Amino acid sequence: MLKKVLIIAFVLILTGCFFKQEKFYLDNKYYNEGKFINVKASEFKNEGNYVLYTYNSYCNFPIPCEDIFKEFMEKHNMSFLSMPFEEFRKTELYKKIKYAPSIIIVNEGKIVSYLDADSDDDANKYQDTSEFEKWISSYIYFEKKDTN
Repeated sequence: MLKKVLIIAFVLILTGCFFKQEKFYLDNKYYNEGKFINVKASEFKNEGNYVLYTYNSYCNFPIPCEDIFKEFMEKHNMSFLSMPFEEFRKTELYKKIKYAPSIIIVNEGKIVSYLDADSDDDANKYQDTSEFEKWISSYIYFEKKDTN
């Protein structure tokens, strides 16, 4: 009996049922204009808290996902880094994320979550602003941290 309880506890721990991702603030500089900030791999530093949008030169979605993300950014006055996928392939983040377009959420230089262009589960987040907002809201705060 004890063996079964230990196995169940181990499985729960592995699946993350005991650990909930804590929401975090992006670096203050990203709570400003609600726009894409273009960056090249050569000037990219994987530091701090940010959201990175990597994209191809073409879009297979009926509604360009860039429009969905832009609508969200303008609504919340939040900026995302932006990098063409060819540039992105030169970064260390490419070791984990192999497809574009993608939105990558980074906390203290570590990938917390990302949209997978190769996953049917993420397709609605690329095409519906409210679905995208619901997804990203579980990771980040939409207003900058009050420093008072």
